[in-house]
This record gives sequence, C-alpha cells and structure tokens, in this order.
Amino acid sequence: MKALHELLSENSAWNPTEEAIKSADNEVVVLERDRPQAEQTLVDLQMSDKATLGAVVLNTGGLLIDGGWLRVLGSGHPEIAGDIRSWNALGPDPIALKFKPESYVIVAYDVAGGFFAVNNGAFNDHSPNIHYFAPDTLEWEDTEKGYTDFLHWALNGDLQQYYATFRWTGWEKDVRMLNGGQAMMIYPFLWSEEGRDVNKADRNPVPVAELWDMQQDMRKQLFGS
Repeated sequence: MKALHELLSENSAWNPTEEAIKSADNEVVVLERDRPQAEQTLVDLQMSDKATLGAVVLNTGGLLIDGGWLRVLGSGHPEIAGDIRSWNALGPDPIALKFKPESYVIVAYDVAGGFFAVNNGAFNDHSPNIHYFAPDTLEWEDTEKGYTDFLHWALNGDLQQYYATFRWTGWEKDVRMLNGGQAMMIYPFLWSEEGRDVNKADRNPVPVAELWDMQQDMRKQLFGS
C-alpha cells in the first residue's frame, strides 16, 4: 500500500482541472475540503493526484454543478451526500447500503436519482468508462467517456437537454431547498408509463442512499439483477 507522498505528484491533474472549473459553462460550486480527510481519502483509494479523479478527491469536498442538480463526489462535505469512500464501502464510515457497488465505483449522482460510476468490470467489458444509472429505465448506460471527459461534460455540457424529461417547472427552487444528504423521490416513478410527465408527479425529498437502494431493489425485481 502506497503512502501519501507516493501518491502526490508534481504533475497533479488539479491545475488543469481547476482551470476547467473556472471557465466552465455550467455553474459550479467547489465544496471546501478538510485536508487531513482528503489526504486519507486519497490513500484509501490508492490513487495518484496525477489522475483527474484523484485530484478532485484531494482538492475538493465535492462539486455542485448546475444549481446543485449534479453532484460530483470528493472527499466529503455537509452539502453533499457522503464522499467517494463512503459510497464505495471504504473508510471508517461507509454508507449503510443494502445494494453495495460491485465492480464499479460511484463518483457522482443527480437529484433525480441518477448515478454515475466508473466501470471496474461490472458492465460486460473492462474499459474504465463512466456508466450512468438512469432512473427512467433502471439500466446502466455507457457514456463512452472516461472520468476526465465525464467531468468536462458535466462542466460544459447541455445539462438542460440531457435532463429535459427529468426536470420539472421550478426545479431550481426545489433543489436549493434540499439538504446535503437528500435527493428527490419522484412518483409515479420516472421509469413507469404514468411517470412520463414529471410535472404531474409528486416530488418529495428523501435521503440519497434510500433512493439508491429503492431503485436497485426495483431493478432486481424487474430484471432479476
């Protein structure tokens, strides 16, 4: 197991990542890190800060993008649900999930119940692409992007178009009212025929982890996996 000094690099990916954040088309809030916690997170991940993911973890508590709709995990902050360790059964305080990640690493989520994860053999191939768990299909979808490209998409992509069928009138105000550990339970569910018009649905704040487990349980019941 590598020590912290072996994971730190003079060629850290943070400088270009920070520049990308500053010039982003989408609104970005960089959550402040707790340095000792961030350093321990990097050690627990055994990832160098030469990698964009390692740089984000070491230098941020997380990122809130597009009014907080999309939330990229870092080393943890009260305004985001958990951190990259706790979501992936690492560190001293893993989130108590019924459905724990297996052969993928959760790196981001959105308030509609979508999750982004780095493939580590779970999705029929061995490419480290980001896959998206879509709440309107309960399926994992290959974004065909690595983590760095995913982050640049999150910073600059047309999120309004991407989330057009998930967002309701006035979502900005509702998202601002969520606390750091919450996402939005939408019912009828987005994957159901009745849930196709999100503006007619009921929306209630729930813990993000609860929403994850509920959707994974639905997926298991519907698809058997």
